[in-house]
Amino acid sequence: MSDQFWTLYDFTETSGHPPFKRLIQNRLRERIQKLVQLHPEWDDNDYANYFIEILNEDSQAETQKRLAHWHLLSYFDRDRCYLIWRSWCRLPFYAAYAENLYALTNEHLCNREKLQQYLNKYEANRENKANLKTYMVGVLRNVMRHHVNWESRWHLLCDVEINSSRKLQKAEERLREALKNSGSKEPEISQYLFAWRYFVPVYKNNRVYHPNRREGDKWPEPEFSDFAETSKDYNSQRFQPGAPLQAAVGAAVAPAMIQQWMKICIDALQQSSQIIEVSYDATSIEQPDHESRNSWEALEKEEESAESLQEIDLILREEIEQIEQNLDSIRSQIPKSCRQAVMPLCYPHRLALLTQEQLSSKIGVHQGTISRYISKNVEAPLLEKFQKLTSEQFNPTAYAKTFLNEKFTNFNSAHPVEAKLFAAIADLDPQSQQILKLSYGQKMNIIELTQALTQEKPISQEEVKQKLSAAQNQLQTSFLNLFNQWQSNYVKLWLKNYYQNLIQSGLLKSFEQLGSLQREILWLRYGQKQDIKNIETLKPNFNVCQTLALAKQQLQRSFLWWIDSRFGLSLETETQQIGEIIEDWLLTNLLYQEIERN
Repeated sequence: MSDQFWTLYDFTETSGHPPFKRLIQNRLRERIQKLVQLHPEWDDNDYANYFIEILNEDSQAETQKRLAHWHLLSYFDRDRCYLIWRSWCRLPFYAAYAENLYALTNEHLCNREKLQQYLNKYEANRENKANLKTYMVGVLRNVMRHHVNWESRWHLLCDVEINSSRKLQKAEERLREALKNSGSKEPEISQYLFAWRYFVPVYKNNRVYHPNRREGDKWPEPEFSDFAETSKDYNSQRFQPGAPLQAAVGAAVAPAMIQQWMKICIDALQQSSQIIEVSYDATSIEQPDHESRNSWEALEKEEESAESLQEIDLILREEIEQIEQNLDSIRSQIPKSCRQAVMPLCYPHRLALLTQEQLSSKIGVHQGTISRYISKNVEAPLLEKFQKLTSEQFNPTAYAKTFLNEKFTNFNSAHPVEAKLFAAIADLDPQSQQILKLSYGQKMNIIELTQALTQEKPISQEEVKQKLSAAQNQLQTSFLNLFNQWQSNYVKLWLKNYYQNLIQSGLLKSFEQLGSLQREILWLRYGQKQDIKNIETLKPNFNVCQTLALAKQQLQRSFLWWIDSRFGLSLETETQQIGEIIEDWLLTNLLYQEIERN
C-alpha cells in the first residue's frame, strides 16, 4: 500500500510548521493498514472517495471525520510541497517567501470547511474526469496566484499587526536582520526602524484602509503626504525618552528622506527573500574575502586623511626601525640571536608562522616572556609615539565640546572620531542621554530643559545644571577611554600590517626564484582561479598536477631557506603549518602579482 495517505512532509527542514505530530502519523498508518486488509482491491481513488464520504456524512463521529480529514491532507501534502518549491523558484521573490506560501496553503487544506467546499465542487463536476490531486493542485495554484497578484512592495514592508507588540517586535527584528545583511550599519539602521514604526500606521490608515480601495486589490503606492506625516511624527518624537539615541543625532528628517529610507528597507527585505543560485565546484579554491588589511581609520577630515595617514605611517616606520636596532641592548631572557624573529614570526597577523607558545618552545623561554617582550619593548613605545603625534593634532576634551555644540545636529557616522563620540553618549545612563538630546539636539536652554524634565519628575533649575554638567563630564571621560582604546587598536593593527608585509616580501622573493613554467601554472591556478582541467587544456604537453605540486614544494623550500637566513631560525619541523600559510597566501595574494609569461 502506498504511504501517501499517512506520510506528511516537513517542507522546510528547520523552520517549517507541519500540522501533524509523529503520533498522529502513526495512527494514520495503522488505520490505512486495516483498510488495506479489508479492501485489498482498492486503489488511491477508492481510498480518497471513502474519506470524502466520511467527511460529508453527518452521522459519522467527529473522531472519524477528523481522521478522514488528516488522511486527505496527507494525500495532498507531497504535491502541495512540490508546488510551493516550484513557485518559490519562479514567482516574484517578494511574494514567494516559502513559509508564507506554506502557511497560505495550510489555511485552505487544514480548514475542514474550506476543504469540503473544494471537494464538493469536485464531486459536482466529476464528468470532467480530472484526477483529485490534479484538481486540488489547481485550486492551490489559483490561491497562490491570487496571493501574488494582491501583494506589492509596500505589502512586504507594512504587512504587520500594529496592535500586537509581539508581532511588531518580530517584524522589526526581521527587518533589522535584513538591513544588516544588505550592508546597512548603525546609526542608519535604528533611524530606518524608528521611521518604519511611524510609517506603517500612517500608510495603512491612509491607503490600505481607505474607503475607496476595493478589498482584494494590491496595496497601493504611498503618496507624498504619507511621507510628510511620517516625517512630522519622526521629528516630534525623536527626542522623547523612549526614542533611540540614533534618531536624536543629526538634523531633522525631510519627507523625501523618509521615502528613501523606506525604499532601502524594501530593497533589504527583497534581497533577503531572493534565492541566490551559486554553481558549486567541489574543487573550487574560492575563499571568502578577508578583512581589509589597510582599512585605517582617519583622524583628520576626509580630504586630509590620506596625507595625514602617510605622514603617520612614515613616522611609525622610523620608530619601529629604531626599536629593532636597539633590541640587543634591552633586558630580556630571549636570546639576542632570536629577538629579530619574534615580531615577524608570531605577532598575530594573517601570515604569522608560529604561535607564541611554539616560538617559546623553540627558543627555550616561557610564553609569558615573549608576551611581555612584545608588549613592553614594541607595542608600548610605539603607542607612546602615536599618542604624542595625535595629541599634537587633536584634543579629545575640546573635540567633545565642539561635537555637542556644532555637530550633534550634523552628525556624520562615517567620521571615525564622531562615531566614537556617539558610542560614548550611548554608554551614558538614560537620563544623561535625554538631557544631552534635549540640550544639544533641540537646543533647549536651562529653563526649557527644566520644564521638559519636570513633566516626568519635579526638578529645580540648579539640579538640571548639575545633571547637565555631570553628563558632559561623563561624556568626556567615556570618550577619552574609547579614544585611548582606539589608539591602542590602531597601533596593533599597524604592527600586524607591517610584519605581514615583511613575511609577504619573503614569499614574493621565494616565488620569483621559481621557474617560469612553475610561476605560470601557479598564477593560472591561484591568480586566475582556473581549475585543473582548464589548465590542462591550455598546457596539453605538461603534467599540470605534477608541475603544480612541485612548484608548491619548491616555493616552500625557498621560503624556509629565506626564514632561516633572515631570522636565524629553522622551521623545518613546522612544514605542514608553513604549507597551509603558503596556500593561504597563494589563494589571497597571488591575484595581484605580475607574472612574466613566455
